[in-house]
Amino acid sequence: MGDRMSGKVAVITGSTGGLGEGIARRLAAEGARVVVSGRRAEEGEAVARGIAEAGGEAFFRRADVAREEDCVGLIEAAHERFGRLDVLVNNAAALAHHPFEELSTEQWDAAYAANVRGPMLLSRASIPHMRAGGGGSIINIGTTMAYRGGNLERIAYSSSKGALLTLTKVMAGALVKDHIRVNWVIVGWIATPQEVALRDRTHGDGDAFLKEMSEKRPMGRLETPDDIAAGVLYLASDESSHVTGGELNISGGLMI
Repeated sequence: MGDRMSGKVAVITGSTGGLGEGIARRLAAEGARVVVSGRRAEEGEAVARGIAEAGGEAFFRRADVAREEDCVGLIEAAHERFGRLDVLVNNAAALAHHPFEELSTEQWDAAYAANVRGPMLLSRASIPHMRAGGGGSIINIGTTMAYRGGNLERIAYSSSKGALLTLTKVMAGALVKDHIRVNWVIVGWIATPQEVALRDRTHGDGDAFLKEMSEKRPMGRLETPDDIAAGVLYLASDESSHVTGGELNISGGLMI
């Protein structure tokens, strides 16, 4: 156990598995009291239990970031349990992937509800608690696809993440006087279980496909949750106390 996050309370959305779980475990290992959140209760309880068994402190709160009442309830539950809030990691996302000609308005709206409106609502609910504590850190998990075109099947995802990047910049400028830092992490391609399952559906054998793709990446491999968690830890800790409005590129050279 480390102490880089000692005394801090962190909420991580979408942390019932994959990247979010990796972030939650890393912050807890450095002393943060962690709120695990997502839609899958059984998996979320298991993550929180694993953190506790490793010597950390965590609890699970079910939340769908596309629902306003869930966003507000999540932040209030964190503050009620721990009495403060220092870090919000907006990791949960809707990975919309639909043929453009068949993309429905409901699918478009669902992507924006999870990827933009949810982080906005969560941030808005968090800011008063962070102000009361003298500052805080909001970290929005991004993607290279917010910058790149050429894939109409992911236009809802890409454009909603681009909106999240703008939200990051606006909040960073507006909240700097409150010592609330807002930063963005550029994520490339991570071989999470969810990504393997997606590639199973689109390419037949997800593991084989991702292995082939990893060999073609600039650094010869895909990112891991640990790669991203290390960057999030830096932005969440006091080591980055003078960093706001930044774009931390952890894409292994995929986005330059």
